Amino acid sequence: MHKPVLGVLGGVGPLATAYFMELVIKKTPAERDQDNIPMIVFNDPQIPDRTAFILDRTQPDPLPEMERVVLWLEDAGADYIAIPCNTAHFFYEQINAVAHVPVLNIMRETTSRIVEAYGERATIGLLATDGTLTSGVFQNYLSEAGLSVVAPSDEDQAGIVMPLIYDRIKRNLPYDPAELLDLAQRMHENGCDAVIVGCTELSVVYQDLAVKPAYLIDAMDVLADRCVSYYLEHHRDA
Repeated sequence: MHKPVLGVLGGVGPLATAYFMELVIKKTPAERDQDNIPMIVFNDPQIPDRTAFILDRTQPDPLPEMERVVLWLEDAGADYIAIPCNTAHFFYEQINAVAHVPVLNIMRETTSRIVEAYGERATIGLLATDGTLTSGVFQNYLSEAGLSVVAPSDEDQAGIVMPLIYDRIKRNLPYDPAELLDLAQRMHENGCDAVIVGCTELSVVYQDLAVKPAYLIDAMDVLADRCVSYYLEHHRDA
């Protein structure tokens, strides 16, 4: 029996990685322990901050450490790899180039999910780090699919999005999920057909929402779905 092993480049950030593992397990059709997906997780919080480097290239470069983790996961037996960090996908092409196994792409998978649900002319809100927004990498995937992209206002980005990510989740401090929901709802009311939760720290907040509106699309949730479908597609009985 071939049971593909999922490798997780984790620690970016640590809590998001734990939530991602939980998502994969909960989404896997299993009747017993043995039906679940084998996972190798390198939860490496020492990887330098992705946003800091994107905004200021004098800051430590996270790429060498992420490449090292990918190769470690391969050596440990991973058959495919997921990176539960949207901002890290700024480096996706370089990471994919050193990998010898498939590296799933959270932005590509999320874009496909949105096009399938909303068509190619939808307007999409994007909640993400300053690094993701400044790099334009997520916007490029969406725009290439024909989607229009709307970012939060500068006031909301500085006053809600970044504090939730860096002042609350990354510091292991309490947070109010209503802040995320209120912002997404305003963006939806102002013309966004869907709003992407495009940072895995924000995905932690999303998972705590008692009610998850259909227009709110969590990229980490999409990635977890793809990890499960990949496993089922490549799982073979001997």
